[in-house]
Amino acid sequence: MLGIAASNVVGILRQRAINIRFGTGFELDAFNAANDIPALLFAIFSGGALAFAFLPVYSEFINNEEQRAESNRLFSQVMNGMFLLLAVSGLIVILFAPAFVRLILGPDTAFPVDIQILMGRLMRILVLATVLFAISGMITAALHAHQHFLLPAFSPVMYSLGIIFGAVVLTPSMGVYGLAWGTVLGAILHLLIQLPAALRHKLRWYPLLDLKDANLRRVAILMAPRMVDLMLARITIDIINSRIGGQLGEGRVSALANAYQLMNMPETIIGTAIGIAAFPTLAAFAAKKDLVGQRAAFSNAMRAILTLVLPAAVGLLILGEPVIRLLFEGGEFDNNSVQLTYFALQFYMLTLISHSLLEVVIRAFAASQDTYTPLYVSLFTTTVNIALAFWLSRPLGAGGVAHGGLPLANAIAVGLEVAIGMWILRRRWNGINLREILVDAGKALIAAVVMGLVIVSVLNAVALGSLMSIVVGGGLGALVYFIVASLLGIREVRTLPIMLVKQIFQR
Repeated sequence: MLGIAASNVVGILRQRAINIRFGTGFELDAFNAANDIPALLFAIFSGGALAFAFLPVYSEFINNEEQRAESNRLFSQVMNGMFLLLAVSGLIVILFAPAFVRLILGPDTAFPVDIQILMGRLMRILVLATVLFAISGMITAALHAHQHFLLPAFSPVMYSLGIIFGAVVLTPSMGVYGLAWGTVLGAILHLLIQLPAALRHKLRWYPLLDLKDANLRRVAILMAPRMVDLMLARITIDIINSRIGGQLGEGRVSALANAYQLMNMPETIIGTAIGIAAFPTLAAFAAKKDLVGQRAAFSNAMRAILTLVLPAAVGLLILGEPVIRLLFEGGEFDNNSVQLTYFALQFYMLTLISHSLLEVVIRAFAASQDTYTPLYVSLFTTTVNIALAFWLSRPLGAGGVAHGGLPLANAIAVGLEVAIGMWILRRRWNGINLREILVDAGKALIAAVVMGLVIVSVLNAVALGSLMSIVVGGGLGALVYFIVASLLGIREVRTLPIMLVKQIFQR
């Protein structure tokens, strides 16, 4: 969590450097939209899909003394197969970038022709970063299997530093192309910081690829449905936002990207961090067919997420505007940009809750080497998401909520995905300690509402600037939440900080 928190702080500085340089104009819209296809390729061929399929199988090797010698053979084969697939796909994107631009934006886009041409050129550069990210993501998955989380957690810091370098140093002479080359530099740094840990855990790469290898085929079979699942997820977040947002007017795509960045900060610190840490434990219990252990690990992770994410959502909902002004306002990022971003952020708070819970639900299936069930659920919820996105993104005067409808549609669809996934797990495991989860969720919600009322009352009573609103409101809110949650008997508000302090002193 500390590593991811540091990554998010630097990520906010990265976004501020970008916003001051470009505001929410068409150039930044083009950069954000150009990254949709490279990000989709990364999600499909590496990233989450590869980690979900590779980690459980690789864990069997490194936790078995007789098979440990074969672990690097599996690592090398998966790495080589992934690289070849991504290289071919990247070449297709480079050759046919204009066609992909038209596919993303659609015929009714508000993007001018020159900006569409710029978008295609940026896409070709960003594909290079994707290939580097894929290699780095493979190393991350292997390190997680070895229970090494530190350097992978800080690798996004290096990625953000590369982009900051591009925004500050390269863009004055290269324009938005400097931002794209900064992304490539960030991907290189993302890889380099993990190499010492890879050497420490004796990861070795060999130039071999046997398509008939049984273990490679196991990974491929597990990976295939997750690839489709993540492809659907990226479509419903990135491509739908770019396509519909691009039709709603200038700045909407960038406003959605800014709001998503702010939502993603607590989501990764809480949901992703707990999900990543719980995954190897869930996989170990699944390998032993220990249902009691699986239920306990799942329930503990879900309750920990709810205890932390509900107050984070309420706090960011109330303090969102001063946070945006403090972090982003300046240069080309004016009051109109602030309002566009805050409007989207209010709906992203629901997305924060559903996405954080999904981090554990989806890993509970993957730990049992089941990646098909989440795919079937995702096919249904993606259809719901797309339908709601078009319906809810209508103009305010027509009964919609404009660009706020896009995160709202995603929140509803992912919430449904979480509910269906939990129902299936409950039937498979003969329970998921649901009563404990719901009781703690209710207590956390009460404490978060009380916290929110106190923050609103104080801010209405005293006129404060953006910084002081965040400091006073955030500090007072955290104190109130801790007191109320403790009185209600939520033990995680005490045990989580104690565990963190113990880990720090043990290290």
